[in-house]
Amino acid sequence: MSRDTHTMQDVVSTDWQPNQILRNSIAAVKPYLFVAPAMAILLSLIIYPLIFSFTKSLTDFNLGMPGEMFIGLANYVEALINDTFRQSLGFSMLYSVFATTVEFVFGFGTALLLQREFAIKRVITVLLILPLMVTPVVVGIMWLLMFQPDFSVINGLLSLLGVKGPIWLQHKWTARIAVIIADIWQWTPFFTLVLLGGLLGVPVDVLEAAKVDGASSTQILRHVKIPILMPLILVVLLIRLIDSFKTFDSIFIMTNGGPGNATEVLSLHIYRTGLPFMNVGYASAMSYLFLIIMIVGTTILIRRLRKIQET
Repeated sequence: MSRDTHTMQDVVSTDWQPNQILRNSIAAVKPYLFVAPAMAILLSLIIYPLIFSFTKSLTDFNLGMPGEMFIGLANYVEALINDTFRQSLGFSMLYSVFATTVEFVFGFGTALLLQREFAIKRVITVLLILPLMVTPVVVGIMWLLMFQPDFSVINGLLSLLGVKGPIWLQHKWTARIAVIIADIWQWTPFFTLVLLGGLLGVPVDVLEAAKVDGASSTQILRHVKIPILMPLILVVLLIRLIDSFKTFDSIFIMTNGGPGNATEVLSLHIYRTGLPFMNVGYASAMSYLFLIIMIVGTTILIRRLRKIQET
């Protein structure tokens, strides 16, 4: 009897071990099976275009001409020595740094005002969201109309002050100022809302302790609020710098890079080279240079921001 019992236990244990191993394996793989279709679609939409564009960047591929020839890094070298590419890169940096700086200053100042309690605070906070809800194309159309020389609101207001407004979008520096103003109008509320949330999250006991110690409002702002908000400030500045460097829509609508190529940012220059002029190989090379510049610039900014945060 005991011998039969041991025999049955051995058979059950022998059958159970492979089944349990199989079940454990299925349980471990199951989450990946659920994610696999989404990952396959995502990789096909990212990896394939990257490989395709990189291979084309090494050729003289042009949509208007049959065939293509491998030319190696010639497109990359041509872009680096091209004056238009460097000018577009320079204006992209100017546009990004200047617009982001002004947006941060105005946004932080507005956030400090909205931190106080007053009658129409909620109404103003809601109105600040409206520019963020407008698409960049609509922003471009709106400010294009506002900067028209004959019937624009801006020149009309200047005329009330006895000043004759310029033809904004037909001169180099006034056109640059115009596209930067449009960006500032749309994205200053972004800084305001994010920094306002940070200011409202500053611990009340810390502020009260500073007041008990006799600190003034300016000292509290400089030595208490800003150090506490510094990680948030650094992150929001980095996000906005990266995003503004990729600006395309509003400038395309307002000036299309003109007059000449005075307001031609790098993304617009790549677009005009790749589609209207159909020089896909050269445009692909510039796109990869754009990507490299973004990666290098972002890495440098992150390291410097970390050092600032540590100090």
